[in-house]
Parts: sequence; C-alpha cells; structure tokens
Amino acid sequence: MNTVSNPTDLSLVITRTFDAPRERVYKAWTDPKQIQLWMGTDMGTKIPSARADLRVGGKFRIQMQKPDGEFFTAVGEYREIKPPERLVFTWDWEKDGSEPDFGEPEGNTTLMTLEFAARGKQTELTLKHEKFASRDSRDKHENGWNLCLNGLEKFLK
Repeated sequence: MNTVSNPTDLSLVITRTFDAPRERVYKAWTDPKQIQLWMGTDMGTKIPSARADLRVGGKFRIQMQKPDGEFFTAVGEYREIKPPERLVFTWDWEKDGSEPDFGEPEGNTTLMTLEFAARGKQTELTLKHEKFASRDSRDKHENGWNLCLNGLEKFLK
C-alpha cells in the first residue's frame, strides 16, 4: 500500500505498509548500518557513511553518493524519540556533502515525523515531511522518499 497526500502545499504525507514488525522497521530508520543497506538503493546511490546519535538533541548524518560521484548529504537533529512508535527530526542538506565529517547545512531545514503503527505482523509507516520552501522541493522529496521506501521494502523482505 502506498498512499500519498498533500495536506498543504508545502508538506507531504506518505503512508506505506511493510511486511515486518514495527520494531524492525523502526530499527531500519535508526541504526546507521541498516540505513546504509536500504536508503537510496532504488535511486542507484551508495551510502558511504551514516551516523545517528539517537537521543533528543542528537544529530544524524547520511552521506549519499550518486553513480556519477556527486555527493548529497542529509543532516538533522532528533527532536522526539519514542521507540518503536514515533521519531521526529529535522532534515537539511549539507552545502558540500563530500567531506567525511559534518559540514555546513544549506539552511533549508524541514521537519520529518515518522509514525510506526503495528498492524498484526505488519507495520504501517506514516512519513510526514513538512515546512518545505517550495512546491518544487516538496515534489522532489516526494519522489525521493517513495524511491527510498521502495528500497526499505526490499531490505525488510
């Protein structure tokens, strides 16, 4: 199941059901080693490094590399952590994501809320991404998140 809705012009909500228990789906989002195995795989990208200081105020960094060698690196800060039910964090891109350590963010910070609902042996994930600067940015993220969730689905099988 893949449901996409746009409650406002500058946010998106994607709901997907995965054939895995919610503890496993939650861990796939919070364990850097697992993030490297699924995020970006359906976009042809590699994840050379992923870090997650999983605590309120802790930071994460996910470095992605396109097949042409270009880097794009997501960074953010955890705002709410409620395993295995809910995860809230900021999301931004580094100006130059090719460095091995945290760099300067672009400053277009958005907000992500992930809710993991148990549905028997399955998990319904609701991904809410909001506070986009433009509809174009929202649309690009919607496409990217759907590809990432395809990779997550394959990883969980």
